[in-house]
Amino acid sequence: MIRMTTAATLGLAIFTAAFSQPEANGQQEPVRNCADPFSQAEINMCAQADYDAADKEMQTVLTLALEQLRKQDQSSADLGPQYVGAELLLIKSQAAWAASRSDFCAAHEILFYGGSMRPAVSSSCLALLARSRAEELRTFLE
Repeated sequence: MIRMTTAATLGLAIFTAAFSQPEANGQQEPVRNCADPFSQAEINMCAQADYDAADKEMQTVLTLALEQLRKQDQSSADLGPQYVGAELLLIKSQAAWAASRSDFCAAHEILFYGGSMRPAVSSSCLALLARSRAEELRTFLE
């Protein structure tokens, strides 16, 4: 029961939008209806697309935050060393966050070892944490 409740919680975001982008080789991805998926394979594809979108958003916000902190470090350099280093600290923080996120989602995913919903659980976990991190990173842009 706990597994199903957790999976449902993590999977809420996967049904929000339909994603359809061409693959790099010029072929279209299979059509999927993420608003009302029919099969586990479709759920897994939608969850992956949701994670890809969340990760792209987080990377965009991270880039903007790093640019802002770089400018701040440059403009504060003449005040002394205690006023610089924010960009480097965020880079270190992001690396630690990425490792923690991977471990957290891997631990959760193990609960579904061998199951067909394992990819959706993993992608949903990663998407949820990417969106949360994007919100954290936005605090640097305020």
